[in-house]
Amino acid sequence: YKYYVHNKIRKMKTLLYVILMFVFASIQAQEVYRGKVCIKQNTIELQGDSLILDMDIALEGLSVGRYQSLSLTPMLVDGRDSLSLAPILLNGRNKQKMYKRELAFDGETKAKRDAYVILKNEPSLLIVSYKKNLIYQPWMENAQFVLVGELLNYNGIPVYTYRDILTEQLRIYSLSK
Repeated sequence: YKYYVHNKIRKMKTLLYVILMFVFASIQAQEVYRGKVCIKQNTIELQGDSLILDMDIALEGLSVGRYQSLSLTPMLVDGRDSLSLAPILLNGRNKQKMYKRELAFDGETKAKRDAYVILKNEPSLLIVSYKKNLIYQPWMENAQFVLVGELLNYNGIPVYTYRDILTEQLRIYSLSK
């Protein structure tokens, strides 16, 4: 009986430890990306039927494991309408080596896929100048500007996803032709 109780207690401690690990891991993941991605909207202008986005994205001290990647995807969202822009991809140390190898063997088009830029994650400040010309659609006038971040594992499967609304409604400036 004493052995049975001892095993039960040990199993309960192990289960409690595993549960606490998951809780602390999720709390840590939520804090890792807050305040470390800053976006400065230089201009959002309407020129004819083109919407011109020009912004600087500052990335500093993001926690990306050496076999992981962090995908940061800007989006325009208004109700059912949405448009995902090309993501910025930050690779951990070993993931960046894999990317460079793929770049050497398969070329830039295949290695880069649909990313705007692929960078090695650094603890120092990285600034990405993000410029994009889009075909303007009327729903974009009231759209939210959202940043979706996905922490990807070794196989590119999302481990953690967050969504941050950067602006509730775009301020689009119109330029005459």
